[in-house]
Amino acid sequence: MVKKYVLVSGGVISGIGKGIIASSTGLLLKTMGLKVTSIKIDPYLNIDAGTLSPLDHGEVFVLNDGGEVDLDLGNYERYLDVTLTRANNITTGKIYRDVIERERKGDYLGKTVQVVPHITDAIQDWVERVATIPVDDTGEEPDVCIIELGGTVGDIESAPFVEAMRQFQFRVGHENFALIHVSLVPTIGSVGEQKTKPTQASIRDLRGLGLSPDLIACRCEKS
Repeated sequence: MVKKYVLVSGGVISGIGKGIIASSTGLLLKTMGLKVTSIKIDPYLNIDAGTLSPLDHGEVFVLNDGGEVDLDLGNYERYLDVTLTRANNITTGKIYRDVIERERKGDYLGKTVQVVPHITDAIQDWVERVATIPVDDTGEEPDVCIIELGGTVGDIESAPFVEAMRQFQFRVGHENFALIHVSLVPTIGSVGEQKTKPTQASIRDLRGLGLSPDLIACRCEKS
């Protein structure tokens, strides 16, 4: 069965509301009768959120399998009425650990292990594997996988994930891949004028990295 993927990225500032957009998008698709799963990508080097200070990163959400993850996965579970596992949370630490362990076993047959293609392939393989895992009582494979890319486009930390998703759109086919970019439209000064220039700059950066948004979700103080 052909699976659909929806990537949610963020620009201008962190904490822009990608988690709520990802959850809401999933809920809209679920109301259409589709089965939806979610993956959260966190670009930090920690293996999971368990050792992170809540002052630094918000509360840790504990999943049924004991996985200590980002609170966004709690949003996914509540919005979508699904049960996720620690595999639904990808971190840089998890990916690098996976690749290094495979290198030590000789899986790469003596090749020089690099960010491209080995790290980016590992990210894509992880997403494809987790997207097939049933997340509700029916035991059926999800139709759609929502992928939330943490951080802000342009950050050094998220660069391997952005490149992996650029490749991924060709791997699964354009007709099976959609990108929602969440961006800030600030209201400037006493005039109260909304400015779209930060969003324009953010999307220019995104296009420069090989990804072009299908939808732009704008965070504003007023409609």
